[in-house]
Amino acid sequence: MDAPPAVAETAPETSGDGAPPPGSVPAVVAVVVTHDPGPWLEETLQALADQTYPDLGVLVVDTASEEDPTGRILAVLPDAHVHRLDHDPGYGAAANLVLELVEGAAFYAFCHYDIAPEPDTLRTLVEEAFRSNAGVIGPKLVDWHDPRRLRQVGLGVDKTGVQAPVAEPGELDQEQHDAVRDVFAIPGACTVVRADLFAALGGYDEGIDYLGEDVDLCWRAHTLGGRVLIAPAARVRHLEALGERHRVDDRRRRFARHRLRTTLVAYGFWHRLRVLPQAFFFALVEALYGVLAGHPEQARDVIGA
Repeated sequence: MDAPPAVAETAPETSGDGAPPPGSVPAVVAVVVTHDPGPWLEETLQALADQTYPDLGVLVVDTASEEDPTGRILAVLPDAHVHRLDHDPGYGAAANLVLELVEGAAFYAFCHYDIAPEPDTLRTLVEEAFRSNAGVIGPKLVDWHDPRRLRQVGLGVDKTGVQAPVAEPGELDQEQHDAVRDVFAIPGACTVVRADLFAALGGYDEGIDYLGEDVDLCWRAHTLGGRVLIAPAARVRHLEALGERHRVDDRRRRFARHRLRTTLVAYGFWHRLRVLPQAFFFALVEALYGVLAGHPEQARDVIGA
């Protein structure tokens, strides 16, 4: 393509706060994947429209929604590029279309369709990425309805891929997690990735259609020497409506299956020989606990994965 369809000038030549004109800063493309979006979509789009970053384009990939959301999108973001699919390949595969549809961007900002970033969020993340030489960087996620409550501020991960959130969901935000720091993974609701690193990784693993694609991407970024950071000065409200698309048992199976896939990809041969037996043992312990605790469905899901 001759020009990136989703990289459009969304700021005037000058602004009241002295912001630089588009073209004088690295281009950023926000990638939003939608599927049957609810009434919150306009608020998400408006939050992107209100971003202070001077060279921001928006690419919306719709994965076979029953009702075409193009009109709703363009009513809020008339310069957005909307690409519709006739099937739902999963979040990662849909987001990867940015590699085909966009040229010239320095960063991609992968956004769920149920977030509301504060106006300076992307600007803060890009500035910190340059300051700290980060390949992947993310914001503080707070509750959609009560922004005083934390959702996530980065993730730790054990050797078998089990996630360990830095903050407890619902924890009162008293700036206790506000230091810029290295983390193992960035929750996928809003993730800024350097475009060259994303291309080198081949994008998201398309075999992970839902749940776990964020950990997998960050894990593989680490293996290439990319730095993964959390910058809590950037704040994003998150509704977590995406979780309503799958039942609890389906989520357990997918998490377990995708954790195994990630460990098989991220580890070398000798590390796999060491880690996989441990992962199998932990799965048996979890299944046994489910049986003893009176939750046989949990045991079935873990073993079935």
